[in-house]
Amino acid sequence: MTPTLLGYLAKFDSFSAQSEVLCTQGLTYLLQNYGEARSALADEVEARTSVQIDDSLEWLPEALQADGGRPDLEARTVDGVPVAKIEAKLGAELGAGQLESYVGDLRNRNGDEAALLVLVPKSRVKRVSEEVSATFGSPDSGLWRIASGESSPSILISVISWDELFDKLREAEEPRFLLELEQLQAMYLVLSGDYIAPLANDEDLLEWSQNKTNYINMVDQVTRQLTTRVRILPMVSEAIEEASPESEPGYYRLRYVCPEDADVKACFSIGARDSFAEWVTPIWMRFHRGTGDFGPVRQRIEASSLRSLESGGHIWIPLDPPREVSGGVIIQNLIEQAEEVMCVAYQRENPDRFI
Repeated sequence: MTPTLLGYLAKFDSFSAQSEVLCTQGLTYLLQNYGEARSALADEVEARTSVQIDDSLEWLPEALQADGGRPDLEARTVDGVPVAKIEAKLGAELGAGQLESYVGDLRNRNGDEAALLVLVPKSRVKRVSEEVSATFGSPDSGLWRIASGESSPSILISVISWDELFDKLREAEEPRFLLELEQLQAMYLVLSGDYIAPLANDEDLLEWSQNKTNYINMVDQVTRQLTTRVRILPMVSEAIEEASPESEPGYYRLRYVCPEDADVKACFSIGARDSFAEWVTPIWMRFHRGTGDFGPVRQRIEASSLRSLESGGHIWIPLDPPREVSGGVIIQNLIEQAEEVMCVAYQRENPDRFI
């Protein structure tokens, strides 16, 4: 990835908390200031949904609907009629009723066909498409057509990736636009977790708090890939009982993963936190003392060759990222470490059977 100012700044924790807002506002800026961006997006909307829009439309961020809903982006005619909406996501999940709200608003305020695009990282296209199917039924060749009678216009829904949108926008020729697009894409890659900087040595891990976004992205990708058949849970923060002696008390930024197997009652979490004194890694897997079957799980882990410790009554297992390798290799290695723990904790030979 080409280094850029926004790509560099996106590595800091203050950026990650506003990741979706920053990327959506960046896209809004390009659409409001460059006709080539509006034309490219209009072409993409038509290619995906057959809904024709043009570059004279005004793109507005978080435009308020009558029902209180606020899509991330909305395209309106000069008369204020919405003809397209975009719901953009990075790591956050689709909210309950979000898409139905946008479809209803387009149906009520537009006499012609209208488009709704769901914009997500490429790694989430399949899962989000399944969620849209669960809401609106099976799609027609990847396109959902929502209609409610002759007097109501059809609403066409398509799930696309940020990567595909960036490819389309890069077809423009204006140098300044391409430079600003590169900045936006560099920021997106870091904030979405698609770019994880290689780790040079232990010093990178010890100074992890200077680049929290990198490690939160690791947690996000590992837990998403470990959760293939059950609902993905949100990432949360919890205060930690004990940090290393050199550190102030901090937080554990985590996601829980719960097995699908009905015989397995113990969920676990993977998250980023200040390390314990014996280790340098900030990536930790935890079995909470309040989870089901905690006693047997603790006994199995403590009787095994796995490295672990008890703190706050919980069992913590370090997941150590490899050094000097690409982001994809880091993620796969962390997944394999977590699967080894799962096999011990759940007395299974194949963790894919129940996650």
